[in-house]
Amino acid sequence: MIAPAAPRSLRATPLGGAASRGGPMLEYRSSARCVLAALTVTLAGPAAAQTRLEVGALLGLYAPASSFQPASYYSTALPNSPSDLAGLAWGGQGRLWLSPRFGIQLQVASASSNVGGGNTPGGPAPATPARVLTTSAQLAYKLLAPANGAQVWCSAGPGLVRHGGPAYSRYGSPTQFATAFGLGSAVPISSRLSADFGLTTFLYNLDVSDSTGASLEHGFQVDPLLHAGFTLHWP
Repeated sequence: MIAPAAPRSLRATPLGGAASRGGPMLEYRSSARCVLAALTVTLAGPAAAQTRLEVGALLGLYAPASSFQPASYYSTALPNSPSDLAGLAWGGQGRLWLSPRFGIQLQVASASSNVGGGNTPGGPAPATPARVLTTSAQLAYKLLAPANGAQVWCSAGPGLVRHGGPAYSRYGSPTQFATAFGLGSAVPISSRLSADFGLTTFLYNLDVSDSTGASLEHGFQVDPLLHAGFTLHWP
């Protein structure tokens, strides 16, 4: 009689067996995540450290420096020359520096004046209020960028010039596309505050027409805006 074979002992699979085969893969993935996280911090750190935001108000002088071409007729409600629109301007500006030298500048300013008027066959005509609104979005480059000290930059970009107020409302308050050029500087006053000085010039073609299409004001315009103000910055 043949004795039955002794039953084989069942061996439990070590808990570390499957883990030992997946261990290297899990370790690799964990290491990869750590490397990616380290690279993200390393690359993003300098960029974040170089970013700087500046926001402030401005007060200036809007001083158009061109002339109008001869018109079909003249209106006592409009200026006789662009220089009649000169006046005090107020507004705001902001700059975002993306690196130690390159940034983006946004600026808006409004200037008011009284134009036209004078003697007419029907008697004296009163002056009419006018308002010119200028806006621009410019790329800026620092010509002088010390770590602590006065900074100087130049800028250029597209802009808009809108002639409004009672003087221009009857003609649809025309808005022209412009090219803006700027030169600015900032002198630190404290760790968060600077005094700003600058010049922004708008170049554009002006065309103001009546309801019949007759041109009353047209020609190439050069409008400088001298301005100063205070700016807060972070960091």
